Amino acid sequence: MRWTLLGKIVGDLVLVNIGFLAAFLVRFGGKLPQVNWLAYSNLIPWITLIAFILLYSYDLYIPGRKRWDEIFSSLICVVAILFMATLAISFLFHQFAFPRSVFILAVPFQLLFLGLWRRFIWAWSLKHMGPLTLIVVGPKEGAEERARMLLSESTDRYRIAGLIVDRHEQDRGESTFPILGCYGDIVQILKGFKGGGVLFCSDIPPVKRITMMNAVLRHNLSIFAVPDIYEIFIAQAQLEHLDGIPVFRLSGFTRKPVEAWKRLMDIALAVFFGVIALPLVLLAAIAIKIESPGGPVLFRQERVGQGGKVFELLKLRTMIPNAEMLTGPVLAEENDSRITKVGKVLRASRIDELPQLWNVLKGDMSFVGPRPERPVFVQQFRDEMPGYELRHQVKTGITGLAQVEGKYTTPPEDKLRFDLLYVKTMSPIKDIQILLHTLKVMLMRHKAS
Repeated sequence: MRWTLLGKIVGDLVLVNIGFLAAFLVRFGGKLPQVNWLAYSNLIPWITLIAFILLYSYDLYIPGRKRWDEIFSSLICVVAILFMATLAISFLFHQFAFPRSVFILAVPFQLLFLGLWRRFIWAWSLKHMGPLTLIVVGPKEGAEERARMLLSESTDRYRIAGLIVDRHEQDRGESTFPILGCYGDIVQILKGFKGGGVLFCSDIPPVKRITMMNAVLRHNLSIFAVPDIYEIFIAQAQLEHLDGIPVFRLSGFTRKPVEAWKRLMDIALAVFFGVIALPLVLLAAIAIKIESPGGPVLFRQERVGQGGKVFELLKLRTMIPNAEMLTGPVLAEENDSRITKVGKVLRASRIDELPQLWNVLKGDMSFVGPRPERPVFVQQFRDEMPGYELRHQVKTGITGLAQVEGKYTTPPEDKLRFDLLYVKTMSPIKDIQILLHTLKVMLMRHKAS
């Protein structure tokens, strides 16, 4: 495994620089002028370091069965950001003999070389590892839903050996997947299991869950556990003792230093991106008016922010005018018929979110955080999901962990899990990484719908 990781790193970094070499050869007709090549050579250590940081930040060195479109979208972002970073450091170090045309020519070469190399590694890895075969444990309905979610992604990456359900559900109705037995049968079931791991759903009684996990560990199988709200709440808790009593000291979700740097970063990014975004917003406004002149350009809607405070969120309108006149408040769905043609483009590119930069400047929102929901849905989710109100202890965001790791169709319960995982682990590095991954998500159709 270590040699595979080292091979990825070396291969990536060599190909990044070979991309510059190919650009030089094309630009100068197969020659390498000494002055120009020396200017590039002086920057090789910095270019290589930045490339490694970007590749690492996009999780391209984390093992797993990723989708190819996720890997390729990450490579596009890496090459694009590396292009801008190379421009910046060439000015910073006064390497003006490094031709700007080479910067531009290197982009397609790097994307081509890295794409072919990573496609080979991806195909080889999937063939070498094979699909991850799982047993799903939990209440029958929930276990079936988790199994369907995995197989909807890819039958090449996951296989479901069967389900282990509660005893009273074992013979109740038909199932899409084989029922291998009940919780108490897990020891016997695992004896003949040759797969890779066991996925535990969250709605399993704690005592039964621990007993079954011990059985899985004795068979040296991987355990994948969907966390419940309590388990997320104690994440990163500090282990202490009170006069011999082992305890977890639980920290709150918000900390003053964290809030301070988030606010400074929000203001700086909102001003910077606001200047860049203004022409895009104007062009989008014209397109909206051409397609549906009867409606407004901006869409204003009440959303719930930090501490349960209601604020007015701004977006570019992507639906037909008065979209909820007949239906009332409903959540948007995939392939929603109310979305206009222009709206589909704006949503896929996230351009419709740009007016929220004003919400960030005002302090209603942050760049990164749980997505703000409408008051009517917040009340509904509070009734359905205990712990939902915990996400409102931090500012809501334009993007967040749920948007990066989840999909448009991810259930609200799982989005809540992502939101709470973020607020328990948020840091400057985490926010930067989520912002970088947001660029990747914009290129992925199944996530940016």
